[in-house]
Amino acid sequence: MSADDDANAATLATYEQAAETYRARSDRDDGPDWEIDAVGLVRTHAEAGASVLEIGSGPGWDADRLEAAGFRVRRTDATRAFVEMQRAHGHTADLIDVRRDSLTGPGGERYDAVLANAVLLHIDRAELPAVLGRLSGAVHLGGVLVATVKAGDGEAWSRQKMDLPRHFVYWRAGPLAEVVASSGWSVVSLDEVERPAGPWLMLVARRSSQTDMASTPSPATERPAPTTAGAV
Repeated sequence: MSADDDANAATLATYEQAAETYRARSDRDDGPDWEIDAVGLVRTHAEAGASVLEIGSGPGWDADRLEAAGFRVRRTDATRAFVEMQRAHGHTADLIDVRRDSLTGPGGERYDAVLANAVLLHIDRAELPAVLGRLSGAVHLGGVLVATVKAGDGEAWSRQKMDLPRHFVYWRAGPLAEVVASSGWSVVSLDEVERPAGPWLMLVARRSSQTDMASTPSPATERPAPTTAGAV
């Protein structure tokens, strides 16, 4: 198992073990400004009633909001505990690892948009181009990607919020824009937003390439020694 797989496995294990802790400590009932409004960006840049592939649905808050606004959401997560949590609340949810599993619909259909809110920050830096390429293959030409990652330098492990280790990769706007543009997307906007826990990058992009990587696993890569970023 590579260092990348070790970090990803440890992070997924944390979510599996502490999914309920995450839900309880990330209460989303604090009003309209409780998070980076990735849902608002989907509503702005995708057509009303559009189909949305959500990567990392977690407890399902964003999907709930999108469905309430008339969007058709496919809920997915790489953490079985979150998938089961959503199913227990009457939702259909699929266990999907964005790095390895097929991202198109059951019949090979593509989506109008992808939402990856606070998900790609767990993807290794060298692996992100392949993941973004796979996401581009899951949407129609011109389809929308909305994603958020933590702004900063390097990468770090943190036990904040969940009391168990999670691995985060930080990005600056310039390098992230270059990776996005090289992976089948055209950047629409990439803004840094200050939040109480630190700065985040909010990305909106559209599929600009005919490249189809929807079923291609990301290659194994060697990760350089981590550098420590700020508190997460």
